[in-house]
Formats: sequence, C-alpha cells, structure tokens
Amino acid sequence: MPRKMTSFSNRMKNEKSTYFRSLVFIIVIFVSCNNPLQRTYRPSTYEDDIQAIRKTSKVPEEDLQTMAKYIMLARLSGKDITGKSYGEIIDKIKSLQQNNTDRNNRNAMEMETKRKRLSPFLDVILQNKTYVSKNNKNILIFTIAFKNTGIKKIKTVAGNLAIRDLMEKPIRNVAIFLDEDVAPGQTLIKTYSSDYNDADENDRRMRAKDLFDMRTAWNPEKIIFENGKLIE
Repeated sequence: MPRKMTSFSNRMKNEKSTYFRSLVFIIVIFVSCNNPLQRTYRPSTYEDDIQAIRKTSKVPEEDLQTMAKYIMLARLSGKDITGKSYGEIIDKIKSLQQNNTDRNNRNAMEMETKRKRLSPFLDVILQNKTYVSKNNKNILIFTIAFKNTGIKKIKTVAGNLAIRDLMEKPIRNVAIFLDEDVAPGQTLIKTYSSDYNDADENDRRMRAKDLFDMRTAWNPEKIIFENGKLIE
C-alpha cells in the first residue's frame, strides 16, 4: 500500500510539473503575440506595426523616429532587414549609438590630450568677427590672434578654432593654417573668411551673436618650429 501511495504522489507531481511548464509556455506565447516589438519587420505591415508600438508607450518617440530613419537607410542601401523583430532593430540601433558615443569620447580625450600638449607653445584667440557683403558675396570674417608663448620661433601652425554658444552647442569650426613666422612673445593678427549662407542656421547664429555670447576652443593639429621640429 505505501508503494502505491508513493507512485500516485509521484504521478501527481509529474502532472503538476507538466501543467506548470505548459502554462508558462502559453503565457510566453501570449505575451510575445501581444508585444508589437516582437513582430518582425515587413514593408507591407510596417505602418500598422509602428502604430501598435506607439500605442504601448514603451518606446520613446525619439527612438521610433531613429528606427524609422534606420529602416529607410537600410532599404536605400539594399540591406535586407526583413524578418528581424523591431526589438532587435532597436537593440542594434542602441548598440551603434553606444559605439558612436564611445568613439566620440575617445576622440574628445585625444583632442584634449593634444590640446594640453601643444597649449604651452601657442595661444589662439578670436578677437573679432564681422559680416560683410562684397562683390555680390556675403562673407563672415574672423580676426584671430596668435601669440607665441614658448621660447622657440614657430613657422607653421595647423588646427581649427571651435566656436560654440554659451550652452556649448557647436556653431562653427574655423580651419586654421598659418604659414608665417611667429617669434617668442610675439602676437600675430590674421583674418580668415568664409562664405555666408543665409539658409544655414549656424551661419545666421554666427552673424547675430556677439563675442561675449560665444565660447571658443583652440584645437591644434600640429606646430612646426624654426628648427624643423614637429609637435602634433
């Protein structure tokens, strides 16, 4: 009799275990079917899928816009993403964005290291900027001062002067190439110009802002001294 009871008990446990696994499977299938992010991308159902995802409020509108651009670029480039779930596509985009962020951070660190390495030799300062119309052309003119703060004569300088607003939003990078001697302690004033495009928002901002409304950062690429020594 005890053996029969044990066998019955084991059978009941097995049945409960099977029932539980089946229930979990059904729940997973139900959730997957009702989660629009699990739907696979197809051009014919894309619009309906996006609306379904938007209704869940689980994906920020900005991410949906980014996904739409990614899908459009994939189609234009001939990349086949048919059959990939929208969740997979969003994960791919986030991975690319993270890689871009990491790369930008590395570039910023490298630029900051170079700036610190070259800054003891030269100060580059934006003294003035003006807007002029000449020979039927609209031009932005930048007056820039170069001061040799080292002890060696400088012959060549290359880099750019980054101009941003007070919120650190980029406005313009002024490309700098100076192929002229600058003696130790000397300050050399040069002007650089570029065409003005009224359709360009940054050009309009550049024209409208005063110097005290802008921040500048000198990004040196290389400095060549009189003796031919190169620092970069």
